[in-house]
Amino acid sequence: MRDETAIYLILKKIRARREELKEIIAAGLPSWDDYNKTVGEYKAYAIMEQEIQALQKEEEDGDT
Repeated sequence: MRDETAIYLILKKIRARREELKEIIAAGLPSWDDYNKTVGEYKAYAIMEQEIQALQKEEEDGDT
């Protein structure tokens, strides 16, 4: 599998999970602990996506 294909598939899964978490948060959670855990997971996926995109851009620019 080409690197670009793998990166695209990973980003697609991350974005799908983030959307799922966004819907869960919007629907409401039964406790403050569940809310904090879910928001933390959402933020973690956002950070992962940013890091992957930064690495991809660095590779394209030849900065690796």
